[in-house]
Amino acid sequence: MTFSIYSPLLSLLLEQRGASNFLIGSLATTPAIGVMLSSFFVPYFLKMAGGRKLLLVGVFVEIFLIIWLMLTDKLLAWFVIRFLGGFSGGIVFVVSETWLNEITPESLRGRVIGLYNTMLGLSFAIGPLVLSMTGIEGHLPFLIGIGLMSIAIAPLLLVNNYSPDGLESPTFNILSFVRVAPLLVVAVFVVALKDMASVGLLPVYGVRSGLTEATAALMLFFAAIGGAVLQFPIGWLGDYFSRVGVMVVCGLVGIAGAVAMPFVIMVPWLLFLTLFVWMGFFAGVYTITLTLAGQWFRGNELAIAIASFGVFWGLGGLAGPVIAGYAMDVWGPNGFPLMMGVSATLLIVFCMVPRFRQAPTTDAVVRSTP
Repeated sequence: MTFSIYSPLLSLLLEQRGASNFLIGSLATTPAIGVMLSSFFVPYFLKMAGGRKLLLVGVFVEIFLIIWLMLTDKLLAWFVIRFLGGFSGGIVFVVSETWLNEITPESLRGRVIGLYNTMLGLSFAIGPLVLSMTGIEGHLPFLIGIGLMSIAIAPLLLVNNYSPDGLESPTFNILSFVRVAPLLVVAVFVVALKDMASVGLLPVYGVRSGLTEATAALMLFFAAIGGAVLQFPIGWLGDYFSRVGVMVVCGLVGIAGAVAMPFVIMVPWLLFLTLFVWMGFFAGVYTITLTLAGQWFRGNELAIAIASFGVFWGLGGLAGPVIAGYAMDVWGPNGFPLMMGVSATLLIVFCMVPRFRQAPTTDAVVRSTP
């Protein structure tokens, strides 16, 4: 929720100051750079300090950064704060997803990860709603953020520390993870490309296709709700059927939604239903990716795998708006769904390669296949 409060808050404050689109966009992408860099350090930090201590440090750093943000209006300081927020936030996400995957029984993994992503999606949707009620003036948005992060401390005081079991010397690192599990790398990249391209350009696609600004803004709402609500059912499917097969279904819906968009764009109820299903299943790719990571890896190797997700999510997030914007420049508004369809097709192609569908061969791999 704090992530989704401060990104639009700072963008709106810069807009109020008359800042350029380039400057606003640069500040918005700064946390992604922090997430990418922190991912390289998380496995080492996790091994040295354990999950509970790392999460507590991350929460306290976030509180400190919110207070600093509240007390300064210097642009350079905002860039530093957003970078450090991405760095500490990346640690929180990687540790949380590693810990959750490590303790979840294999028979329930898809549903637990689906529930996790549902809560994550809803919290990202709630953040802007909170901001719409508080406004962007004064200290109230910052005080709410401090309160939210303080609430996050409570459960961490009640649990034992977590340290990943497994190999002292993992058989791969973040960079070589591309060779170990290329399917998961491509899946994370495609999901990040979809996420960031949608946030930045889905309303623009709507307006350029003839919708009013109000209707175009609602497109993001229905896409976000679908991305949250459908994750538990998709996780359930992953517990009872082939997980790579479910990923293929998500990719096929990604292609179908891209094909349908130009035909439903001017029929609001059909447009919103299409967005709900399309973006919901597209987001399900990450639910299945996290589930496969927990199925295929354990201990330190699981931590490195999920840390790798942070790096490749950052790369996909940086590439998404650029590629989608270029596609819309070349092919008009429909370049947006075209880019989405091509990315979903790329994912399906990787799913069809037999070697990529199998659990990689490492010393900490779990051999069972649901």
